[in-house]
Amino acid sequence: MKSNADLKTILVLTDFSKTARHAADYALFLAEQLTADILLFNSYYVPVPGFDSWPAKDYPALLQNSKSKLEKEASRLNSILENNQNNFKPVINYSSDGGLVADNVYNIINDKKNIMMLVMGGYKAYNNDDILFGSEITAVLCKARCPAVIVPEFPFLRE
Repeated sequence: MKSNADLKTILVLTDFSKTARHAADYALFLAEQLTADILLFNSYYVPVPGFDSWPAKDYPALLQNSKSKLEKEASRLNSILENNQNNFKPVINYSSDGGLVADNVYNIINDKKNIMMLVMGGYKAYNNDDILFGSEITAVLCKARCPAVIVPEFPFLRE
């Protein structure tokens, strides 16, 4: 992983949705202002053996798909940086892991020790169809142990 020596890092959760892209854009703005690097993170679903019928041979494909999408998102953010006039350019790293988002966030923050904040996208409730995601946000916030920013689903506008 690349890094600016001893800088703090903003952990950016992504599920590759439009809302997650907006959150990443906002995190990029924050990173430039706070002289922090970015760690994009995707947590993908890993079926529980014995409870799910998902073939174990598909796990490497899940990891590869996640890493491929993370690489594209990091590239998108780096292209935004190229067009910015700011003197500081954050380093954008990425990582993914299987399992529960909240557990993965907890592990990253405990292992890395340089995570200064967490940024993730939030969704409006439409007929209670996003209860699961709402509970995911709550679980992440309970385990994060650092400041968290929930970015709304509309685009972040730089002015």
